[in-house]
Amino acid sequence: MLKGILLLSSFSFISLLNAEVIARIVKTEGRVYFKRLGMNSFSEQVKPGAGIKNGDQIKVDENSFAAVIYLDDRSVLKVRDNTRFTFMDTRNTRTIDITHGTVLNKIKKEGRNKDYRVQTPVSVASVKGTEFAAIIRQDGVDQFICKEGLFEVLNMISGQTVMVRAGEKAVSNATGNVMQAPASPNEYPIDPELEEELIEQELEKVEIEENQGTSDKINDNKIEKKEEVEKVKEVDTDLNDSEDEVQEVEEIQEKSTEEQVPEPSESEKPPKKPFALGLGIGSATIDEVLYNQLSLRPEINIGKFGIGLDLVLYIDNEGNVRYDEWDIENDPTLLLDKILFVRYGNKNELLWGKYGSIESLTLGYGGLMDNYSNMMEYPTVRRVGINTGFNIGPISGELF
Repeated sequence: MLKGILLLSSFSFISLLNAEVIARIVKTEGRVYFKRLGMNSFSEQVKPGAGIKNGDQIKVDENSFAAVIYLDDRSVLKVRDNTRFTFMDTRNTRTIDITHGTVLNKIKKEGRNKDYRVQTPVSVASVKGTEFAAIIRQDGVDQFICKEGLFEVLNMISGQTVMVRAGEKAVSNATGNVMQAPASPNEYPIDPELEEELIEQELEKVEIEENQGTSDKINDNKIEKKEEVEKVKEVDTDLNDSEDEVQEVEEIQEKSTEEQVPEPSESEKPPKKPFALGLGIGSATIDEVLYNQLSLRPEINIGKFGIGLDLVLYIDNEGNVRYDEWDIENDPTLLLDKILFVRYGNKNELLWGKYGSIESLTLGYGGLMDNYSNMMEYPTVRRVGINTGFNIGPISGELF
């Protein structure tokens, strides 16, 4: 009887944990999938803003990456490609159970009473607050590299432990060996977001070189045509006729040069489509009740003005629809809740601004703010932001 009560209590406790969103997806690139607790396959494609619950698994395919933030202490995980792991949370510990792959962990120690662990089939790395990378190979070799702070690595086969400090690494394998050694800076995996920026910079360099080559060819064509004009002047004995012919050659030269030299491009974004529609599917906890969320997010653009709407339905596990958000007849202010954002102009215009949802905002080249979004806890927590600015000749400014 006592075992039955304990078993029932355990199931109730696990169910309670499953209903709580512990983290959210901040950014994805490429093919990233969820395998929710109780599901048989990675069938749900991950989108930014998606909630993560205890027991969920994530898989990041080749040439892809994902960024995850924990809601309580804002610790961040950068997940590189070919990685798969499970989120496991208890009252005192927070664990990611990695089968293989690479995860960059930036764990904060302020404001959190849980121990953070990276668990593999071979090892366990335990930290209180640090920045480190976990590189887990499928052949049974684990590598943990410390960038900042201090953590402990346990080999579960032999029971041996080592301490790892900044600038050091631990290597643990399936034969029970674990060792600590210095780590060179180039051993630490590149941040996938930083790697994407480096690739874009290289592409820009290639485009500049190609444009420079095109400009050199155009200048060579101009020199050749000027030489042809001089030859025409020398060959023709009749001054008047030669002047006419030279004028014709110069006109031909100017026309051909105009055709070859591209007009300088302005940094203007293409006009936004008059209407766009987005779809969001997820879950939300309202008044301690877990709802399935279906959201239509149309965007309407008229000239420089744009408005985004959030038309959402909440459905509980019994199929009942929550109508409180649509009782506009008794509460007209609910119409304002359906407005996601209002926008005027683009960032390259004289004046521009946006009110409401703010996504992927970077200020001061990332020193002041790096890819900030006020939609991380939406709709449980609704935040409103203002982002505006101006461009007057060489002077520009931005306000958030």
